Amino acid sequence: AEPGKTSSTLITLPVELLAEILKLLAWRDILQVRGACRFLAEATKTRYVWVHLVNEHILANPLPPRLERPIEMHSSQELEHLLLLWKSADLGLEANTFHPARERTFFGVKTSYDSARDKSIHLTKGGRWLLVAEQTAAVTYYDLDAESISGVRLIPNQMEFDDSSRVMMTVDYDTYSPFLEFTIALSLEDAAPWEEPLTSIRHIRTVQIWRVGVVLDDTQHAAGLTATFLASFPHRPEIRAILSLSLLGPMIAFTAITRGATYAFVVDWTLANGNSLEYPWRVVQWTMHQGHINLLPGSRLFVASRGNFSLSDYSITPETTRLPDPPHRSFPAIWQVKGHTCTKGSSCFLTENKARIVVGHPLSLFTVSFNNTPVSNELPDIVQLPPGPWPLFYAQTFLGHKHIIAISMRGYMTVMTYTSPGFATPGSPTDVFRQYALLNTPAARQPYLDEDSGRIVYVIEPKKPDKLDHTRPDHMEFAVLDFATTFKQ
Repeated sequence: AEPGKTSSTLITLPVELLAEILKLLAWRDILQVRGACRFLAEATKTRYVWVHLVNEHILANPLPPRLERPIEMHSSQELEHLLLLWKSADLGLEANTFHPARERTFFGVKTSYDSARDKSIHLTKGGRWLLVAEQTAAVTYYDLDAESISGVRLIPNQMEFDDSSRVMMTVDYDTYSPFLEFTIALSLEDAAPWEEPLTSIRHIRTVQIWRVGVVLDDTQHAAGLTATFLASFPHRPEIRAILSLSLLGPMIAFTAITRGATYAFVVDWTLANGNSLEYPWRVVQWTMHQGHINLLPGSRLFVASRGNFSLSDYSITPETTRLPDPPHRSFPAIWQVKGHTCTKGSSCFLTENKARIVVGHPLSLFTVSFNNTPVSNELPDIVQLPPGPWPLFYAQTFLGHKHIIAISMRGYMTVMTYTSPGFATPGSPTDVFRQYALLNTPAARQPYLDEDSGRIVYVIEPKKPDKLDHTRPDHMEFAVLDFATTFKQ
């Protein structure tokens, strides 16, 4: 068609046909020549094509990306940007020349320096907001889409600073809200359990629940986050230390060290809300000091620890206000598998029929896949992923649905991509391939990845102070890597 007639010709085409034209153009070529997309967006004079393509992308993904606000509130240009971001993120993360399109650093608030750090930082779905919980239980968020990244206080200080205090955070997304909304659970422990009697009123040992949503500006764009306090309840005196958390709806699960053993508990926080120490809980499983838990729909709890993986139906466990009489290590389970060890784990990735979790320890990782619905006692498929090229390869990792990010003790970053995302089988044990190291940054630690936007965030450890210098910096440095090729200058 002649240049002057292209627009009127395209307007008469059906939306589905225009969408097919876009798809016939290779996404790789479109991303290299973005003018083609802008031309088509202007030529159609309608946003329906982009709505169709975005909806198609969302429906085609078993774990669809999250929008901050309803699709109806997005312009054609915004929908174009979203689609190109998602498509180019896949290309950037899986390219042979694994290199970020954009790299930035910024300074933020400081979290703890112990093993709880990975449980006090969260990169939200969509990759825009980074949440950081301090040792005072204050939570600050950072807008990683902003030209200049700075922190905004979301939750104020909940206790005084103490070097031995521990704050753990977990997030539960509202999948039914048209806006980005989620609930935060914080576990606060303001001193080491052995410092004073656990009944001391000086200690703050509580669980807090907060609701977080986006703030819209005058143009109806997301401009920030806001938090609303929902509930809190004290940790009972039997609890000496919290090891892991999981939140799903009105239920919170945690593994905790008690006087005689370590157990996995489930509490309905809507009923426990208040100051009473006599709220009911369910003691679901005996476990080890290190491990991982996930609450799943259908009143299920996945527990992985040293030498044991299990899935339990906690609804059949009676509520009580006591601990089991020791020694008590036998609990009912839907299934239980022995012989595998876990010190870390991923979120639970749910599709219509399958549930999948990646678990492991610094030497090896496993994918655990099992039926999501209906609940059955069929044993899971447990597949060991290829070993790393050096010891402790999996010490610093982010475990995602499609990718695993690993940072070695020498500071090299490696991305691994599942050849068949998610559901490995014993007949396909080598379901990842390893791509070459990205960085040589010895101070790089604790990566976080948003797979939809192709954004990786990691912590940059400060230089070790002189032996005579006992001061600690009051900030922490973060690096942000964007692999979506739309960010190339």
